Amino acid sequence: MSLAQPGATGLSREQMLAVYGLTPLLMAVVVLDLVAFQGHGRQLLPHSPASLPVYSLVFGFPHVLASFFLLGDRELARGAMPVLWPSALIASVSAVLALSVLNSRQIGLALILTTMVHVVGQQAGLAAGQAGLRRWPWATRIWRLLMAGVGCAAGAAIGGEAMIAVVEAPEPWLLMAGVCLLLATPLGVWLAWQARRAGGDIRALFAIQATAMAGYALVLLGYPLLSIWLFRCVHDVTAFMVYGTVANARMRAAPGANRLYAWLGLRGAITGWVLWPLSIVLTAVAALALPGVVLVALSWTHYLAEHRIWRVGSPLRRWLALR
Repeated sequence: MSLAQPGATGLSREQMLAVYGLTPLLMAVVVLDLVAFQGHGRQLLPHSPASLPVYSLVFGFPHVLASFFLLGDRELARGAMPVLWPSALIASVSAVLALSVLNSRQIGLALILTTMVHVVGQQAGLAAGQAGLRRWPWATRIWRLLMAGVGCAAGAAIGGEAMIAVVEAPEPWLLMAGVCLLLATPLGVWLAWQARRAGGDIRALFAIQATAMAGYALVLLGYPLLSIWLFRCVHDVTAFMVYGTVANARMRAAPGANRLYAWLGLRGAITGWVLWPLSIVLTAVAALALPGVVLVALSWTHYLAEHRIWRVGSPLRRWLALR
């Protein structure tokens, strides 16, 4: 495992865990709505994020776009390119084929499944890493697959973030999500027990497991929009925490190394805080200037590359000292 660079910035486990505080808060709001207002809040929720233009500008593609900002830094780009090039090739060919061969409903389903594998799978992978589950690789892989299955099946049932019907009957997909969750939960508890015995930090593992249970419950209770937002918020906030931490570490070690940030006049620790607003602005520009196939290709490139770029021992991970 590579040692962190001297200028690497520490991102604490407590900071990573803090994003999951949204789960009990959201569930408390739902319980309050059900008990005190007989579920009236469900009627006030928009049917789909499509009616909330700000949603698509803040969540989803902005964090995808922000992941490519590192290419402005030659040193980080050199470490990322061996992963990005093949990922971009596969993603581009897949995007062209998908948009050429599949109908709109099938394309929607493909986007939902790939997005949920990325979102849930990566959060589960981070939790597994913090718990030190490398001693149980096969059990960990099965648990992560089951967790991704929960997200995929539930996402397909409600139509993903767009909440547009992409399957004929949602009930079998909801049942599939429930079965995956039923199988993943005891396996997650067993892994947590084993990790705890080995001295691992199991808090993130329990947090993502509880979040998956809460997300499924929100769908069953009639709050699918909140379920989607819960997972999206947890994932995107985590991503921007990592991007901002690394951007600030590089800013201290090599000011001006990132040509994009230098061109924008960004300096010091403010850089990390600006990444999300900057991504929102560039997302608006990209939505107007780029064809859909390019946006899909960029998203799939991110999905294929992200977990490999930031894995322990990678060149980029050396600038992120988790503590």
